[in-house]
Amino acid sequence: IRSKIHTELDAKNEKRIVVLRARRDSIEELEKLYTTKAREVFLIGERNEHDHDSLNIDCLKKIVDIHKRCNKCSLIPFTVLFEYQTTFAAFQLTDLSAEWRKYIEFHPFNFYEGWAQKILVSRRYGKGENCIEYPPLDREAITYESEKHVHLVIIGMSRMGVAIGVEAAHLLHFPNFCRDKNIKSVITFIDENADREMNFFCGRYRHYFEISSTHYYDMSKDERHERFVLPTRFKGKDADFLDVEFEFIKGRAETPAIQNLIKEWVHDSDQVLTIAVCLNYPPQSMAMGLYLPDDVYDENIPVFVRQETSSALLNMLNSKKKDEAIHKYSHVFPFGMLDNCYDLDKKSRREGQIINYIYDFKNKYGNVPQSCPPDNELKDSWNKLSVSLQWSNLYSAYSISPKLRSIGITDGYVKLDNDQITLLAEVEHNRWNMEKLLLGFRKPTAEEEELIYGSKEMGDIFKKKRFVHPDIRPYDELKESSKAYDRCITAGIPLVVNNNT
Repeated sequence: IRSKIHTELDAKNEKRIVVLRARRDSIEELEKLYTTKAREVFLIGERNEHDHDSLNIDCLKKIVDIHKRCNKCSLIPFTVLFEYQTTFAAFQLTDLSAEWRKYIEFHPFNFYEGWAQKILVSRRYGKGENCIEYPPLDREAITYESEKHVHLVIIGMSRMGVAIGVEAAHLLHFPNFCRDKNIKSVITFIDENADREMNFFCGRYRHYFEISSTHYYDMSKDERHERFVLPTRFKGKDADFLDVEFEFIKGRAETPAIQNLIKEWVHDSDQVLTIAVCLNYPPQSMAMGLYLPDDVYDENIPVFVRQETSSALLNMLNSKKKDEAIHKYSHVFPFGMLDNCYDLDKKSRREGQIINYIYDFKNKYGNVPQSCPPDNELKDSWNKLSVSLQWSNLYSAYSISPKLRSIGITDGYVKLDNDQITLLAEVEHNRWNMEKLLLGFRKPTAEEEELIYGSKEMGDIFKKKRFVHPDIRPYDELKESSKAYDRCITAGIPLVVNNNT
């Protein structure tokens, strides 16, 4: 570790680093870190640990025990890395004990989810001359009148590939679906083991597939065999009302059949196509990213290529010289590097805190606030939220930029008229449906709905303990009281954006 630091930092900054060789499963040695006096703590763990996530939680428990014994310990932010997305997803939904949260401000982090947000939300990596700016998946405004849909093709159902697909599903919600329910965003996974990986994916996000149908194609033998998979639980008007659909293709992306399919997608004028190469072996990802059909590069289709240790080669190929603005690989972008993977910018978190304030204000006063309270009030209210509600507000914040692009707003002071608020409120509900399903909530059956609407007590039990929400339904079937929240959060977008620049 010391050698790595010596390589990365200059002598001046290296002096600010202390390396302590100790065991993190020992309270006595953890006490030597003096975390009670820290401004912020990052609990990363060590590479190649057999039980990485459990060890991190055990370490966190021991640190909390240390903080309990301190009389004047402030609430300190703890960012905890979870290596496995299943663990990370569980902590997006399951709260820490109330006792723990008296001493720490808990922020779970996953490398793959972090990179997905870097590509799709902040859309930036690095600073200065080495900064990489990633194009949005909706490169043009997909308006209410638009006939186009976003199509994200992910080659490789690796952990990185799945994270990007799920993050995209949180974001790809556009007004034209409100006009035509056949215009949906499409996320396509291509993998030689897509049959097996699809089963894992459908199991992990089972509540989405209870509602939504999907397509599976077997192209492993250069022929296209299609299988239409129906929703597993609901049918009729209770199914297929979501505006994002997944499809799975079994086969190797370099085979002629799939290469020809990619060509078809490139020349489909109704698609806004992006390709992400997410194979686990970086040289293989590089080869795939650079040897897609020529049509991909000729039409300037963005190609995101997973790398690991360095982006130098792709940066060189991608670089846009002043005298050569566009060339073959100018739309090929590296991502997934191990360094600078965590974004220290707290802009999205503050946006989530303002959205939470808007919800609270609506509950108390019935309308949208006109100004923001001081940061300490925002933070205090935020820290009282369950982790699942924090994530709900964060995902709502992540979606603001695509929403504004869909009505032609890309920068400057934001102001929305009544028609824009009405339209984007429906888009917000479509997004919310997807968010809740991906976070582990499910749509209630008809029998459960009767119980939920029968009493507030039963409604709270279903929502807070069983993660069953009656508002997971088409927008036009919502009660007016629920629509009011979608309108409120949409009307509050200017407050979020104009107070967080």
